[in-house]
Amino acid sequence: MRLLRRFALLWSALGVLGCEPVEPPVVTPDAGGAPLAYTVDRYDFAFDLTTRQAASRLWLDVDAGAWGCVSLPAPAEVTDVRWGDLPPASFRVTDGQLEVCGATPLKGPLWLDSRLSVPEATTPYTQVGFSRRLDAQGRPFTYLLGWLESCALFGPCDTAPGRLAHFTFDVTHAPGEVVLCPGSLSRRDETHTRCELLGTRAPTYSAFMIASHPAWKRTRLVDTDAGRVELYEPPGGLLGPEIDAAAVADFLVWMTARFGPLPYGPELRVASGRTDWLGMEHPANILLRDDLPLLPRAYANMTLHTLMHEIVHQWAGDRTTLANAEDYPWKEAVAEYLTYVFEDEHRSDEAATTLAYWDRLARTSSYYLRPRDTPAPPFLSFVNDIYGTGPMILLVQLESLLGRPQVLAGLQAFLAEPGVRSIEDLRHALETASGRSLQRYFDTWVDGEGEPDWPYLQVEWSQEDALTLTVTQRTQTGKVYPCEVELELQGAAPEERRRVTVSYGLEPESATARLTVEGPGWTVQQVVVDPRGRLVNRRSPGLVREPAPHAWRL
Repeated sequence: MRLLRRFALLWSALGVLGCEPVEPPVVTPDAGGAPLAYTVDRYDFAFDLTTRQAASRLWLDVDAGAWGCVSLPAPAEVTDVRWGDLPPASFRVTDGQLEVCGATPLKGPLWLDSRLSVPEATTPYTQVGFSRRLDAQGRPFTYLLGWLESCALFGPCDTAPGRLAHFTFDVTHAPGEVVLCPGSLSRRDETHTRCELLGTRAPTYSAFMIASHPAWKRTRLVDTDAGRVELYEPPGGLLGPEIDAAAVADFLVWMTARFGPLPYGPELRVASGRTDWLGMEHPANILLRDDLPLLPRAYANMTLHTLMHEIVHQWAGDRTTLANAEDYPWKEAVAEYLTYVFEDEHRSDEAATTLAYWDRLARTSSYYLRPRDTPAPPFLSFVNDIYGTGPMILLVQLESLLGRPQVLAGLQAFLAEPGVRSIEDLRHALETASGRSLQRYFDTWVDGEGEPDWPYLQVEWSQEDALTLTVTQRTQTGKVYPCEVELELQGAAPEERRRVTVSYGLEPESATARLTVEGPGWTVQQVVVDPRGRLVNRRSPGLVREPAPHAWRL
């Protein structure tokens, strides 16, 4: 292994530093063969931040001694394609697919080499790609950023969300530039930084990342047995003063006690940058938007909540990743939910604000968590719509029906091992932990077509010796949702308040549920539905629908 790593480093450095390229192979389109099954075990990626020249080596696990073709997503501009030590028998790029043909080695893996000039460009409405942006002081923040199904922007790559692999990065940069990339970090000299991600595997959507800034200064934020957190931020940055280091330390202890050590080593690097998103998880690295403390406070503590959310992704999203793009909701739901549970147990005032924000988002959602629309909704519209409904439906509402210990036990089993998980896998984990069937729940709350038909909850009551409450779910389609409804009874005086719950259970037979309450000793004048915002529901009177939000369509 050590010899292999030295060879990869030498080849990558030569590719980046601009040695004379090998002569391009002769392309013979008729020299193809049958498709070869393969998995990409490792990516060696060399990149020059100044010239944008990239060199890729992909290590493929294939059948030994076979003749055929490997097909991978790739840009049309890839050059210098090599099949092991030789030119391939043929190669071509058609409709975004690189087809390379030849004979596989009798022993050992097959590697594919190529080069690419990465454009300084990003995909619309995102920062995915390669970009340079000036911060408030006019200093350049440089970011090579992959995302779901987008790693082929940087060279041949298996873009399927459920692929996990090892990675190395060799980065050439200006003297003094501070560079971050996934895995263990080392600097060979003033112009070369290397990262190795050769232990726990990671998905391509988050592992393809290189970030740099000329003025980043490293500060030790947290140093505990649960892990170290290093903050990379220019002098005068806004993030450091906003981050409660003690709370981050407590959160790391809380997370590692439940889900094991940090997946990518004991050091976690957190850096500020001029980014579009609030934060982005990468193995052993987190990028946070540099003006996060100045944004409207959707959460009580925007910076701390976002940082904890991204920390959760080290386990939920990186070490354990998505089976398919449609499984994106579970990744964000788990990150939000575990952040909320920590807030609820340690910072209760912040938890209430988090629930209120999710509730506002959920009431105007445009899609179900697993849309069955034909055609499918634009992916960006869909994923930006799940940050309220995701944690509420997949986890918070199930706390009421199953109990928080059961939900947390389900998540511990779900995230116990590295690998690939789907929303269905989450359902099975929660069912096993609780001993309850959740098929009806997922059929109604998770899957659907068109604008979600969330229930409007109509409450009637009569009060004599006891208080009788009648709760009816009103929907456009007549669908009855499994749920538990919290109600706040209110009298004339401010102190006349009482909360009760009405449960439809997991297999409701009727849209109407009743509850008899002894007391309360004062006249009930109003009943507030879902006062803490723990249930996705419409609040328009009757069946008048809230206006649909403008969908973000590309």
